[in-house]
Amino acid sequence: MGEYIIDIVHIGSTSIVGMSAKPCIDIDIVIDDWVNFPKVIEGLASLGYEHIGDLGIKEREAFKHAGSIYRHNLYVVHIDSIAYRNHIALKNHLYENPNDFQRYIALKLELSNSSVDIDQYCRLKTDLILDFLEAEGFTAEELEEIRQQNLS
Repeated sequence: MGEYIIDIVHIGSTSIVGMSAKPCIDIDIVIDDWVNFPKVIEGLASLGYEHIGDLGIKEREAFKHAGSIYRHNLYVVHIDSIAYRNHIALKNHLYENPNDFQRYIALKLELSNSSVDIDQYCRLKTDLILDFLEAEGFTAEELEEIRQQNLS
């Protein structure tokens, strides 16, 4: 399936040196044409992955691997999708803005020490993440789309 993939990117908090993170790696497989997505599904299935849909995030298709000994989230995303741009912009923003990096760590630690579940944890990080993405040039419409997807 390599001919259909343009990149494989480690994303999320575990991809950022020094960031507090849960022990789960997030990975984006990047494609540039959805026409090839069925071939990617087939290739991932041959490796033991099951396609489980977009989980409410447009243009971000999730996969699970029941037999893996490593906790990870695997996604297939289009290079031009808001989902992929969100992942890369947030990572870059935190690398380039030490004060925001510290703010994000503080919020993550505060939430991890509270009694919120993982869905609440993700929702409660949304406002700060949207501030960072706005600083990275995301439009009001894109930010609202991300907000709605994070709240669903």
